[in-house]
Amino acid sequence: MKTTDLVLIPETVHGTPSGNYDGSSLDFDGTRQKASDYYVSRIGTQSVLFSVDDFIGDVVIQGTLDADPEADDQWFDIYEFPDDSSATTATISYAVKGNFTWIRAQVKNFTGGTINSITLTY
Repeated sequence: MKTTDLVLIPETVHGTPSGNYDGSSLDFDGTRQKASDYYVSRIGTQSVLFSVDDFIGDVVIQGTLDADPEADDQWFDIYEFPDDSSATTATISYAVKGNFTWIRAQVKNFTGGTINSITLTY
């Protein structure tokens, strides 16, 4: 079976512009990616891999069932990482269950550290 790996947020260092992050904002959205149900319905499980160093902030994984979401109110929260407000260094995987068509990551309150990457696999 073929595995699909997609980047939700590439390497992002606090204070350095990269991707959708302007280097000074506390909040930004990663790249939305087509989830497993966009192509093949009923898979239902995807994995999100978080890799961070001294990260201070929150990452909210969001999904949608819409074919082409254009507005923020078409997205809903699935999972939030980490579960505390201290600097976090970790590489963890979380199983996201649901028949989502799109998945994205939102970073909130980003005040320090590095996001090495946040990826989606199915």
